[in-house]
Parts: sequence; structure tokens; C-alpha cells
Amino acid sequence: MIKRRKAKAGSPNKKVRNATQVTIDGILFRSKLEAYCYEQLKAAGIKAGYETQKFTLIHPFKFNGESVRAMTYTPDFIGEEFIIECKGYANDAFPLKWKLFKFYLYMNKINVDLYKPKNQKEIREMVDEILKKRNERKGIL
Repeated sequence: MIKRRKAKAGSPNKKVRNATQVTIDGILFRSKLEAYCYEQLKAAGIKAGYETQKFTLIHPFKFNGESVRAMTYTPDFIGEEFIIECKGYANDAFPLKWKLFKFYLYMNKINVDLYKPKNQKEIREMVDEILKKRNERKGIL
């Protein structure tokens, strides 16, 4: 069952600007692109959790007596060997967080395939690539 609704302008943890939220299989996706990605992964038999892990890019600290909050990043989908961030329209903060997230993966020697599809075509291509790499790892040509 699919339910759609517009994200409220002042809603907490609003991630996607002017996005239509979609509920599929009881999961509330923040955009139609994320929902489409979920459907394509599911149809291909690729297991991935939706917003299951938060990464702390910068820990909280004090500066001149001021408390500075942590900077965190939660990717859209995490699978065994990949991370996916569906990004139709990036906000101003995203490029910096994306760069810091890649640095976090590098510094922590987390070796995963990182995807950032921007549209449905790129999602389909990404799913094909994930399946191809999975088959190569299993020795299936």
C-alpha cells in the first residue's frame, strides 16, 4: 500500500526540500525517489536497511565556553557492501556533509561501494551494478 503526502515546511528532521513523503510496506520514505529506490532494491532481491545507521562526522565539543553540537549523517540505504544516498535536489549543507562522510569512510577504512543516484534511471543502473558485483564476488558470470 502506497500513501503520499507533502513534507511540512517546519517539520523536524526535514531532510528533503519540497519532497513528497511516501509510505511503502509501513516504511515512511522522505521522498518519491527514495521510495522508488526501495522498490527497485526489493524487486532485485537486494537487502538494504532504510536510514538504519547514523554516523557521527564531528563529535560535540566546547569552543570558548559554547557547546557545539555533533554533526551526524544518516545515509538512505545501507547494504552489506554498499551505501546509497538518493539525492534529487541537494540542499546547501549536503556537499559538505557528503565530503565529510567520504572522509569518515576513508579514515575508518570502511570499504563499501558508495552510490548517489539522482533519478530513476540512475537507480536502475545502480541496481544492475550491485547485482553484477554481487555475482562477480560469488564467481557467477
